Amino acid sequence: MTSDRGVDQGSVGDPVVAPLFRNRPFVALWSATAIQLTVNSAIQFVLLIWVLEQTGSPFASTLLVICLAAPPVVSGAVAGVLLDRLDKRRVMIVAVIVRAGLTALLLVADNVSVGAVYAVAFGTALAGQFAVPAGAAALPRFVARPQLLSANSAFQFTTTSTQLIGLVALAPIMLKVIGYDASYIVSAVALVLSALLLAFLPSLPPFDRTPHRVSEDVGQIRAAFATTLHDIRSAGDLVWRDRLTALALVQLISGVMMLFMFAVLVPQFVHDVLGRAEEDAVFVFWPTGFGALLALVFVPRIGRRIRMNTMASFGLGVITVIVTMFGVLDFLRSTGSTQDWLLAATLIMAFPLGLAYAMVNAPAQTLLQERSPPEMRGRLFSAQMMLANAVSMLALLLVGGVSDAAGVRQGLFLLGGGLFVIALGSLWLGRGGPTQPPPGLPRD
Repeated sequence: MTSDRGVDQGSVGDPVVAPLFRNRPFVALWSATAIQLTVNSAIQFVLLIWVLEQTGSPFASTLLVICLAAPPVVSGAVAGVLLDRLDKRRVMIVAVIVRAGLTALLLVADNVSVGAVYAVAFGTALAGQFAVPAGAAALPRFVARPQLLSANSAFQFTTTSTQLIGLVALAPIMLKVIGYDASYIVSAVALVLSALLLAFLPSLPPFDRTPHRVSEDVGQIRAAFATTLHDIRSAGDLVWRDRLTALALVQLISGVMMLFMFAVLVPQFVHDVLGRAEEDAVFVFWPTGFGALLALVFVPRIGRRIRMNTMASFGLGVITVIVTMFGVLDFLRSTGSTQDWLLAATLIMAFPLGLAYAMVNAPAQTLLQERSPPEMRGRLFSAQMMLANAVSMLALLLVGGVSDAAGVRQGLFLLGGGLFVIALGSLWLGRGGPTQPPPGLPRD
Protein backbone atom coordinates (compact mmCIF):
# COMPACT_ATOMS: atom_id res chain seq x y z
CA MET A 1 0.00 0.00 0.00
CA THR A 2 1.16 3.52 -0.72
CA SER A 3 -0.13 7.02 -0.28
CA ASP A 4 0.87 10.39 -1.57
CA ARG A 5 2.63 11.28 1.69
CA GLY A 6 6.35 10.78 2.15
CA VAL A 7 7.19 7.97 4.61
CA ASP A 8 10.53 7.92 6.39
CA GLN A 9 11.94 10.24 3.80
CA GLY A 10 14.96 12.47 4.33
CA SER A 11 16.33 15.60 2.83
CA VAL A 12 19.35 15.65 0.55
CA GLY A 13 21.59 16.36 3.53
CA ASP A 14 19.77 13.98 5.92
CA PRO A 15 21.29 10.67 7.16
CA VAL A 16 18.27 8.91 5.66
CA VAL A 17 19.71 9.71 2.22
CA ALA A 18 23.14 8.25 3.02
CA PRO A 19 22.19 4.68 1.96
CA LEU A 20 21.35 6.01 -1.51
CA PHE A 21 24.98 6.94 -2.04
CA ARG A 22 26.09 3.45 -1.02
CA ASN A 23 23.81 2.12 -3.75
CA ARG A 24 26.16 1.72 -6.73
CA PRO A 25 23.49 1.71 -9.47
CA PHE A 26 21.97 4.88 -7.99
CA VAL A 27 25.39 6.58 -7.87
CA ALA A 28 26.19 5.57 -11.46
CA LEU A 29 22.88 6.92 -12.77
CA TRP A 30 23.12 10.02 -10.60
CA SER A 31 26.70 10.81 -11.73
CA ALA A 32 25.97 10.23 -15.42
CA THR A 33 22.87 12.39 -15.19
CA ALA A 34 24.82 15.19 -13.50
CA ILE A 35 27.37 15.26 -16.31
CA GLN A 36 24.72 15.21 -19.02
CA LEU A 37 22.66 17.98 -17.45
CA THR A 38 25.67 20.23 -16.91
CA VAL A 39 26.70 19.84 -20.54
CA ASN A 40 23.18 20.10 -21.93
CA SER A 41 22.28 23.29 -20.07
CA ALA A 42 25.55 24.93 -21.11
CA ILE A 43 25.52 23.92 -24.77
CA GLN A 44 21.85 24.75 -25.24
CA PHE A 45 22.39 28.23 -23.83
CA VAL A 46 25.46 28.62 -26.08
CA LEU A 47 23.36 27.65 -29.11
CA LEU A 48 20.62 30.06 -28.04
CA ILE A 49 23.12 32.93 -27.93
CA TRP A 50 24.67 31.79 -31.24
CA VAL A 51 21.27 31.93 -32.94
CA LEU A 52 20.57 35.38 -31.48
CA GLU A 53 23.97 36.62 -32.72
CA GLN A 54 23.42 35.21 -36.20
CA THR A 55 19.83 36.39 -36.68
CA GLY A 56 19.17 39.19 -34.18
CA SER A 57 15.64 37.79 -33.80
CA PRO A 58 14.10 36.53 -30.54
CA PHE A 59 11.65 34.53 -32.64
CA ALA A 60 14.60 32.64 -34.20
CA SER A 61 15.57 31.55 -30.69
CA THR A 62 11.96 30.45 -30.20
CA LEU A 63 12.36 28.21 -33.26
CA LEU A 64 15.50 26.70 -31.73
CA VAL A 65 13.64 25.91 -28.52
CA ILE A 66 10.83 24.37 -30.57
CA CYS A 67 13.42 22.12 -32.27
CA LEU A 68 14.41 20.97 -28.79
CA ALA A 69 10.76 20.44 -27.80
CA ALA A 70 9.48 18.74 -30.97
CA PRO A 71 11.07 15.24 -30.86
CA PRO A 72 9.04 13.94 -27.90
CA VAL A 73 5.87 14.98 -29.70
CA VAL A 74 6.95 13.19 -32.87
CA SER A 75 8.36 10.01 -31.32
CA GLY A 76 7.13 9.94 -27.73
CA ALA A 77 4.52 7.23 -28.13
CA VAL A 78 6.78 4.80 -29.96
CA ALA A 79 9.68 5.58 -27.59
CA GLY A 80 7.51 4.74 -24.59
CA VAL A 81 6.54 1.34 -25.98
CA LEU A 82 10.14 0.52 -26.89
CA LEU A 83 11.37 1.53 -23.44
CA ASP A 84 9.01 -0.95 -21.81
CA ARG A 85 10.29 -3.70 -24.14
CA LEU A 86 14.05 -3.00 -24.17
CA ASP A 87 16.87 -3.06 -21.66
CA LYS A 88 16.79 0.50 -20.27
CA ARG A 89 20.53 0.45 -19.53
CA ARG A 90 21.35 -0.16 -23.19
CA VAL A 91 18.85 2.46 -24.30
CA MET A 92 20.47 5.12 -22.11
CA ILE A 93 24.02 4.26 -23.24
CA VAL A 94 23.15 4.28 -26.96
CA ALA A 95 21.14 7.51 -26.64
CA VAL A 96 23.97 9.35 -24.86
CA ILE A 97 26.56 8.21 -27.42
CA VAL A 98 24.30 9.43 -30.24
CA ARG A 99 23.98 12.79 -28.49
CA ALA A 100 27.77 13.00 -28.17
CA GLY A 101 28.20 12.39 -31.90
CA LEU A 102 25.60 14.98 -32.83
CA THR A 103 27.16 17.53 -30.48
CA ALA A 104 30.51 17.05 -32.22
CA LEU A 105 28.70 17.53 -35.55
CA LEU A 106 27.99 21.13 -34.52
CA LEU A 107 31.58 21.85 -35.58
CA VAL A 108 30.31 21.55 -39.15
CA ALA A 109 26.69 22.65 -38.73
CA ASP A 110 27.39 26.15 -37.39
CA ASN A 111 29.53 26.84 -40.47
CA VAL A 112 26.71 25.78 -42.79
CA SER A 113 23.55 27.60 -41.69
CA VAL A 114 21.18 28.30 -38.83
CA GLY A 115 18.93 25.62 -40.28
CA ALA A 116 21.72 23.03 -39.94
CA VAL A 117 22.07 23.92 -36.26
CA TYR A 118 18.30 23.53 -35.87
CA ALA A 119 18.56 20.05 -37.41
CA VAL A 120 21.35 18.97 -35.06
CA ALA A 121 19.46 20.37 -32.06
CA PHE A 122 16.42 18.36 -33.14
CA GLY A 123 18.56 15.19 -33.33
CA THR A 124 20.05 15.64 -29.87
CA ALA A 125 16.59 16.17 -28.41
CA LEU A 126 15.34 13.07 -30.23
CA ALA A 127 18.05 10.98 -28.56
CA GLY A 128 17.11 12.56 -25.24
CA GLN A 129 13.54 11.37 -25.76
CA PHE A 130 14.86 7.86 -25.12
CA ALA A 131 17.46 8.64 -22.45
CA VAL A 132 15.46 10.81 -20.05
CA PRO A 133 12.33 8.60 -19.63
CA ALA A 134 14.55 5.50 -19.45
CA GLY A 135 16.39 6.99 -16.48
CA ALA A 136 13.16 8.05 -14.74
CA ALA A 137 11.58 4.62 -15.29
CA ALA A 138 14.76 2.80 -14.16
CA LEU A 139 15.14 4.61 -10.83
CA PRO A 140 12.45 2.61 -8.94
CA ARG A 141 14.15 -0.63 -10.05
CA PHE A 142 17.04 -0.15 -7.62
CA VAL A 143 15.62 2.30 -5.07
CA ALA A 144 13.19 1.08 -2.39
CA ARG A 145 9.74 2.67 -2.41
CA PRO A 146 10.17 4.42 0.99
CA GLN A 147 13.27 6.17 -0.42
CA LEU A 148 11.73 7.31 -3.70
CA LEU A 149 10.97 10.86 -2.58
CA SER A 150 14.49 11.21 -1.17
CA ALA A 151 15.95 9.76 -4.38
CA ASN A 152 13.89 12.11 -6.55
CA SER A 153 14.79 15.05 -4.34
CA ALA A 154 18.47 14.13 -4.70
CA PHE A 155 18.00 13.98 -8.46
CA GLN A 156 16.11 17.27 -8.52
CA PHE A 157 18.81 18.84 -6.33
CA THR A 158 21.43 17.55 -8.77
CA THR A 159 19.36 18.61 -11.77
CA THR A 160 19.06 22.16 -10.50
CA SER A 161 22.64 22.48 -9.25
CA THR A 162 24.25 21.03 -12.39
CA GLN A 163 22.06 23.12 -14.68
CA LEU A 164 23.01 26.15 -12.61
CA ILE A 165 26.70 25.20 -12.90
CA GLY A 166 26.27 24.68 -16.64
CA LEU A 167 24.61 28.07 -17.08
CA VAL A 168 26.50 30.24 -14.59
CA ALA A 169 29.97 28.66 -14.82
CA LEU A 170 30.40 26.50 -17.93
CA ALA A 171 28.37 28.50 -20.48
CA PRO A 172 30.22 31.80 -19.81
CA ILE A 173 33.56 29.96 -20.15
CA MET A 174 32.37 28.54 -23.45
CA LEU A 175 31.14 31.89 -24.74
CA LYS A 176 33.90 34.19 -23.49
CA VAL A 177 37.02 31.97 -23.20
CA ILE A 178 37.20 28.85 -25.36
CA GLY A 179 34.74 29.72 -28.14
CA TYR A 180 32.08 27.76 -29.98
CA ASP A 181 34.16 25.00 -31.63
CA ALA A 182 36.04 24.03 -28.46
CA SER A 183 32.73 24.06 -26.59
CA TYR A 184 31.30 21.42 -28.91
CA ILE A 185 34.35 19.18 -28.44
CA VAL A 186 34.36 19.49 -24.64
CA SER A 187 30.63 18.72 -24.52
CA ALA A 188 30.95 15.64 -26.74
CA VAL A 189 33.80 14.22 -24.63
CA ALA A 190 31.84 14.78 -21.41
CA LEU A 191 28.82 12.95 -22.84
CA VAL A 192 30.98 9.96 -23.76
CA LEU A 193 32.25 9.92 -20.16
CA SER A 194 28.66 9.79 -18.88
CA ALA A 195 27.96 6.82 -21.18
CA LEU A 196 30.91 4.99 -19.58
CA LEU A 197 29.37 5.60 -16.14
CA LEU A 198 26.04 4.17 -17.33
CA ALA A 199 27.88 0.97 -18.27
CA PHE A 200 28.23 0.29 -14.52
CA LEU A 201 24.44 -0.02 -14.17
CA PRO A 202 23.02 -3.53 -13.88
CA SER A 203 21.00 -4.89 -16.74
CA LEU A 204 17.46 -3.48 -16.68
CA PRO A 205 15.43 -5.94 -18.74
CA PRO A 206 11.76 -5.23 -19.43
CA PHE A 207 9.02 -6.65 -17.23
CA ASP A 208 7.27 -7.79 -20.40
CA ARG A 209 9.57 -10.57 -21.69
CA THR A 210 7.35 -11.37 -24.70
CA PRO A 211 9.46 -11.05 -27.89
CA HIS A 212 8.48 -8.04 -29.98
CA ARG A 213 10.05 -7.86 -33.44
CA VAL A 214 9.09 -4.29 -34.29
CA SER A 215 11.83 -3.41 -36.75
CA GLU A 216 12.26 -6.39 -39.09
CA ASP A 217 10.16 -5.01 -41.90
CA VAL A 218 7.48 -2.47 -42.72
CA GLY A 219 4.74 -4.82 -41.59
CA GLN A 220 6.27 -5.14 -38.15
CA ILE A 221 6.70 -1.36 -37.93
CA ARG A 222 3.02 -0.90 -38.73
CA ALA A 223 2.18 -3.47 -36.08
CA ALA A 224 4.29 -1.50 -33.60
CA PHE A 225 2.30 1.66 -34.34
CA ALA A 226 -0.94 -0.27 -33.85
CA THR A 227 0.36 -1.63 -30.54
CA THR A 228 1.48 1.87 -29.58
CA LEU A 229 -2.07 3.18 -29.95
CA HIS A 230 -3.31 0.35 -27.73
CA ASP A 231 -0.65 1.04 -25.10
CA ILE A 232 -1.43 4.76 -25.13
CA ARG A 233 -5.07 3.92 -24.49
CA SER A 234 -3.96 1.71 -21.57
CA ALA A 235 -1.88 4.53 -20.09
CA GLY A 236 -4.75 6.94 -20.71
CA ASP A 237 -7.12 4.57 -18.91
CA LEU A 238 -4.82 4.61 -15.88
CA VAL A 239 -4.80 8.41 -15.86
CA TRP A 240 -8.58 8.51 -16.31
CA ARG A 241 -9.14 6.14 -13.36
CA ASP A 242 -6.73 7.93 -11.01
CA ARG A 243 -7.04 11.69 -10.74
CA LEU A 244 -3.81 11.98 -8.72
CA THR A 245 -1.88 10.36 -11.57
CA ALA A 246 -3.51 12.92 -13.87
CA LEU A 247 -2.57 15.67 -11.41
CA ALA A 248 1.09 14.55 -11.37
CA LEU A 249 1.15 14.63 -15.18
CA VAL A 250 -0.34 18.15 -15.25
CA GLN A 251 2.22 19.40 -12.74
CA LEU A 252 5.21 17.82 -14.50
CA ILE A 253 4.00 19.19 -17.84
CA SER A 254 3.77 22.65 -16.30
CA GLY A 255 7.35 22.39 -15.04
CA VAL A 256 8.69 21.50 -18.48
CA MET A 257 6.68 24.31 -20.09
CA MET A 258 8.20 26.79 -17.63
CA LEU A 259 11.74 25.78 -18.57
CA PHE A 260 11.07 26.28 -22.28
CA MET A 261 9.28 29.56 -21.69
CA PHE A 262 12.05 31.03 -19.62
CA ALA A 263 14.67 29.97 -22.16
CA VAL A 264 12.94 32.32 -24.60
CA LEU A 265 11.62 35.10 -22.36
CA VAL A 266 14.50 35.57 -19.89
CA PRO A 267 17.14 36.78 -22.40
CA GLN A 268 14.59 39.19 -23.89
CA PHE A 269 13.57 40.37 -20.41
CA VAL A 270 17.21 40.97 -19.41
CA HIS A 271 17.84 42.96 -22.61
CA ASP A 272 14.59 44.94 -22.89
CA VAL A 273 13.75 45.56 -19.22
CA LEU A 274 17.13 45.52 -17.46
CA GLY A 275 19.19 46.93 -20.34
CA ARG A 276 21.85 44.20 -20.22
CA ALA A 277 23.28 41.79 -22.79
CA GLU A 278 21.32 38.56 -23.37
CA GLU A 279 24.20 36.35 -22.21
CA ASP A 280 24.07 38.08 -18.80
CA ALA A 281 20.73 36.36 -18.14
CA VAL A 282 22.49 33.54 -16.28
CA PHE A 283 24.02 36.04 -13.84
CA VAL A 284 20.76 37.91 -13.27
CA PHE A 285 18.71 34.79 -12.56
CA TRP A 286 21.24 32.81 -10.51
CA PRO A 287 19.06 33.18 -7.34
CA THR A 288 16.46 30.98 -9.07
CA GLY A 289 18.89 28.07 -9.06
CA PHE A 290 19.95 28.75 -5.49
CA GLY A 291 16.32 28.86 -4.35
CA ALA A 292 15.60 25.54 -6.05
CA LEU A 293 18.64 23.95 -4.38
CA LEU A 294 17.57 25.17 -0.96
CA ALA A 295 13.99 23.99 -1.45
CA LEU A 296 15.07 20.48 -2.44
CA VAL A 297 16.85 20.08 0.89
CA PHE A 298 13.51 20.51 2.66
CA VAL A 299 11.06 18.95 0.17
CA PRO A 300 11.23 15.42 1.70
CA ARG A 301 10.66 16.84 5.18
CA ILE A 302 7.70 18.86 3.97
CA GLY A 303 6.43 15.69 2.24
CA ARG A 304 6.13 14.01 5.65
CA ARG A 305 3.70 16.69 6.80
CA ILE A 306 1.57 17.61 3.79
CA ARG A 307 0.44 15.78 0.69
CA MET A 308 2.79 15.95 -2.23
CA ASN A 309 0.03 17.06 -4.61
CA THR A 310 -0.79 19.95 -2.25
CA MET A 311 2.86 21.01 -2.15
CA ALA A 312 3.10 21.01 -5.96
CA SER A 313 -0.15 22.96 -6.34
CA PHE A 314 1.15 25.60 -3.93
CA GLY A 315 4.36 25.85 -5.94
CA LEU A 316 2.39 26.43 -9.16
CA GLY A 317 0.45 29.23 -7.49
CA VAL A 318 3.64 30.99 -6.37
CA ILE A 319 5.15 30.71 -9.87
CA THR A 320 2.00 32.26 -11.34
CA VAL A 321 2.29 35.30 -9.06
CA ILE A 322 6.01 35.82 -9.71
CA VAL A 323 5.73 35.53 -13.50
CA THR A 324 2.96 38.13 -13.44
CA MET A 325 5.14 40.40 -11.27
CA PHE A 326 7.93 40.23 -13.86
CA GLY A 327 5.42 41.68 -16.32
CA VAL A 328 4.66 44.42 -13.79
CA LEU A 329 8.39 45.26 -13.68
CA ASP A 330 8.33 45.97 -17.40
CA PHE A 331 5.33 48.24 -16.84
CA LEU A 332 7.24 50.10 -14.11
CA ARG A 333 10.19 50.52 -16.50
CA SER A 334 7.87 52.31 -18.91
CA THR A 335 6.88 54.72 -16.11
CA GLY A 336 10.51 55.78 -15.55
CA SER A 337 11.80 53.42 -12.83
CA THR A 338 15.58 53.09 -12.75
CA GLN A 339 17.16 49.92 -14.11
CA ASP A 340 19.17 49.44 -10.89
CA TRP A 341 15.92 49.23 -8.94
CA LEU A 342 14.43 46.86 -11.50
CA LEU A 343 17.52 44.64 -11.32
CA ALA A 344 17.29 44.48 -7.52
CA ALA A 345 13.59 43.55 -7.70
CA THR A 346 14.36 40.85 -10.29
CA LEU A 347 17.08 39.30 -8.11
CA ILE A 348 14.73 39.27 -5.11
CA MET A 349 11.85 37.61 -6.99
CA ALA A 350 14.12 35.12 -8.75
CA PHE A 351 14.85 33.40 -5.43
CA PRO A 352 11.26 32.33 -4.50
CA LEU A 353 10.75 31.39 -8.15
CA GLY A 354 13.38 28.67 -7.69
CA LEU A 355 11.82 27.60 -4.38
CA ALA A 356 8.42 27.20 -6.01
CA TYR A 357 9.75 25.36 -9.07
CA ALA A 358 11.45 22.73 -6.86
CA MET A 359 8.20 22.26 -4.94
CA VAL A 360 6.47 21.26 -8.16
CA ASN A 361 8.80 18.82 -9.89
CA ALA A 362 10.14 16.44 -7.21
CA PRO A 363 6.75 15.75 -5.53
CA ALA A 364 4.96 15.38 -8.89
CA GLN A 365 7.52 12.91 -10.25
CA THR A 366 7.46 10.89 -7.01
CA LEU A 367 3.66 10.79 -7.11
CA LEU A 368 3.68 9.54 -10.69
CA GLN A 369 6.28 6.84 -9.90
CA GLU A 370 4.38 5.65 -6.83
CA ARG A 371 1.02 5.41 -8.54
CA SER A 372 2.05 3.79 -11.84
CA PRO A 373 2.52 0.05 -12.36
CA PRO A 374 6.16 -0.82 -13.16
CA GLU A 375 5.40 -2.30 -16.58
CA MET A 376 3.80 0.99 -17.69
CA ARG A 377 6.31 3.51 -16.32
CA GLY A 378 8.16 3.87 -19.59
CA ARG A 379 4.95 4.71 -21.41
CA LEU A 380 3.79 7.12 -18.73
CA PHE A 381 7.05 9.06 -18.60
CA SER A 382 7.28 9.12 -22.39
CA ALA A 383 3.67 10.30 -22.55
CA GLN A 384 4.54 12.98 -20.01
CA MET A 385 7.44 14.23 -22.14
CA MET A 386 5.34 14.06 -25.30
CA LEU A 387 2.44 16.01 -23.81
CA ALA A 388 4.76 18.48 -22.03
CA ASN A 389 6.63 19.30 -25.20
CA ALA A 390 3.46 19.51 -27.30
CA VAL A 391 1.95 21.98 -24.84
CA SER A 392 5.26 23.85 -24.65
CA MET A 393 5.51 24.15 -28.45
CA LEU A 394 2.02 25.63 -28.71
CA ALA A 395 2.69 27.96 -25.78
CA LEU A 396 6.06 29.00 -27.25
CA LEU A 397 4.50 29.91 -30.57
CA LEU A 398 1.76 31.89 -28.84
CA VAL A 399 3.72 33.56 -26.03
CA GLY A 400 6.93 33.91 -28.08
CA GLY A 401 5.04 35.43 -30.99
CA VAL A 402 3.21 37.88 -28.72
CA SER A 403 6.45 38.79 -26.94
CA ASP A 404 8.31 39.32 -30.22
CA ALA A 405 5.51 41.42 -31.71
CA ALA A 406 4.16 43.35 -28.72
CA GLY A 407 6.91 43.17 -26.09
CA VAL A 408 8.06 40.96 -23.27
CA ARG A 409 5.49 42.43 -20.87
CA GLN A 410 2.56 41.11 -22.89
CA GLY A 411 4.28 37.72 -23.20
CA LEU A 412 4.76 37.48 -19.43
CA PHE A 413 1.17 38.50 -18.70
CA LEU A 414 -0.08 35.89 -21.17
CA LEU A 415 2.12 33.22 -19.56
CA GLY A 416 0.93 34.25 -16.10
CA GLY A 417 -2.70 33.92 -17.19
CA GLY A 418 -2.07 30.44 -18.57
CA LEU A 419 -0.32 29.36 -15.37
CA PHE A 420 -3.24 30.70 -13.32
CA VAL A 421 -5.62 28.41 -15.22
CA ILE A 422 -3.24 25.44 -14.72
CA ALA A 423 -2.94 26.18 -10.99
CA LEU A 424 -6.74 26.21 -10.64
CA GLY A 425 -6.95 22.91 -12.51
CA SER A 426 -4.26 21.46 -10.25
CA LEU A 427 -6.20 22.46 -7.15
CA TRP A 428 -9.36 20.88 -8.59
CA LEU A 429 -7.65 17.57 -9.39
CA GLY A 430 -6.00 17.48 -5.97
CA ARG A 431 -9.20 18.12 -4.01
CA GLY A 432 -9.99 15.89 -1.02
CA GLY A 433 -10.79 12.25 -1.50
CA PRO A 434 -9.14 8.81 -1.53
CA THR A 435 -5.43 8.86 -2.25
CA GLN A 436 -4.74 5.15 -2.65
CA PRO A 437 -3.94 3.85 -6.15
CA PRO A 438 -6.81 2.34 -8.16
CA PRO A 439 -7.40 -1.33 -7.26
CA GLY A 440 -5.94 -4.04 -9.45
CA LEU A 441 -2.75 -2.23 -10.44
CA PRO A 442 0.33 -4.49 -10.22
CA ARG A 443 3.23 -3.20 -8.10
CA ASP A 444 6.97 -3.81 -7.77
